[in-house]
Amino acid sequence: MTTLTTQAIYVHLIDGTDTWVPVKARIVQDNQYEILENSEFIRDADPNYLFEFYPGDTVETVPHTFKDGKKGNIAKKLIREGKWQNRKYNEFLYKAILGLLNIDIHTADKYRDEIERVKKENSAGQFFYPAVLNTIVKMDSLTRDKK
Repeated sequence: MTTLTTQAIYVHLIDGTDTWVPVKARIVQDNQYEILENSEFIRDADPNYLFEFYPGDTVETVPHTFKDGKKGNIAKKLIREGKWQNRKYNEFLYKAILGLLNIDIHTADKYRDEIERVKKENSAGQFFYPAVLNTIVKMDSLTRDKK
């Protein structure tokens, strides 16, 4: 029988602030971990809580010393994408907030459905970080210019 060895790693979270959240993960090899389901991810229902990585994702970690002097491993690089519900949508929001998206036709095409979803939800009164809405305006101008 194989035992599942878990340990806490830290995942970046934007929730109006910039923070690191400890989550359970299973070691895959060396500094690679598969993120497991955690109660922390219940926040996923709120678009103001945006994680960089989600359950099912395999990530590479690096050692980190936090501002309070505590040490831990932070998820730094995606190795394999999991199948978390709304993962691509949340990825779009996270990257748009941090300015990590290339503003080009390829990116606009890749996130077309997510952009349309944000537009609909924004029209219905749902709050979005201004950086997300600004990214969509820039993407829309590219697609208009393409036509």
